[in-house]
Amino acid sequence: MKANLMDYRNRARTGPLWSLITVVVLSATILACGDGFENGKPGLIRIGVLPDQSRQSLISEYSPLIRYLIETTSLDIELVIPDGYQQLLDDFHSGRLDMANFGGLTFTQAESRSGAEPLIMRDVDLRFTSCFITRSSSDRRSVSQFEGRDFAFGPRLSTSGHLMPRHFLTKAGIDPERFFSSVHYSAGHDETTFWVRDGRVALGVTNCVILGSLFAARQVTENDVRIVETTPAYPNYVWAVQESMRPSVKILLRDAFLALDARNPEHRSLLQHLGAGEYMPARRGDFEDVRIAAATQSSLEASDRK
Repeated sequence: MKANLMDYRNRARTGPLWSLITVVVLSATILACGDGFENGKPGLIRIGVLPDQSRQSLISEYSPLIRYLIETTSLDIELVIPDGYQQLLDDFHSGRLDMANFGGLTFTQAESRSGAEPLIMRDVDLRFTSCFITRSSSDRRSVSQFEGRDFAFGPRLSTSGHLMPRHFLTKAGIDPERFFSSVHYSAGHDETTFWVRDGRVALGVTNCVILGSLFAARQVTENDVRIVETTPAYPNYVWAVQESMRPSVKILLRDAFLALDARNPEHRSLLQHLGAGEYMPARRGDFEDVRIAAATQSSLEASDRK
């Protein structure tokens, strides 16, 4: 990593971390300056989220955030849950989505294909990790001990469930298709975890934050699954917007996230729900490690096809 988490936290804290009152004042100032909304207000803002968990889990996780954004910005906002990772990319590219919560890989693809502009990210997203998990009853203590066993990634376009775990396995000299007896792809991180719990696969890799939320909700327990190894850190999720979105709307949305303060009990509950300690501005350069991993993987796949 080129910069550590504290560097980014310091970067965010020296930026425009304004209060909710300031957000309101700022929006009024923008209107007065003529960079505001046509006819007084923009149309519906459609926000898509990565379908990395069950639909019900996503509704439960993001509905409080959508209510907060509506109350804070006075914008009309709709939560959209696509059927898959590719649909999220396609809907963003077609303009059916104005903002999306991408993973690192899908963001770089949306950036290249559609000019997606990074807006905001959680503090944890700068040093994200994936967890290799097995059933608690297993006596294997490292990934290297699962040679010849069934293995599961998450969705193919998942940063934390596929791209980065595969990247780190490759760096460790493990070719999944040759090392494991079979390689499966789940529809989401919760499904990967349940596959391991139910003995469908001996080893799986999942998003560590989502795994923590499954433990917290008692959907799995320490009697069901345990962590074998954790990957090195890498950048992951980011909220991105259409490049063509009005600057005034970008500012309202960005500053609503930045105004979330864990010292406020209501905000603290919302942040905990989202797996965040705080939010900070996102930059294109934050995802260089993901771009490198994706390019390396593409090169390896091209070599295998020769």
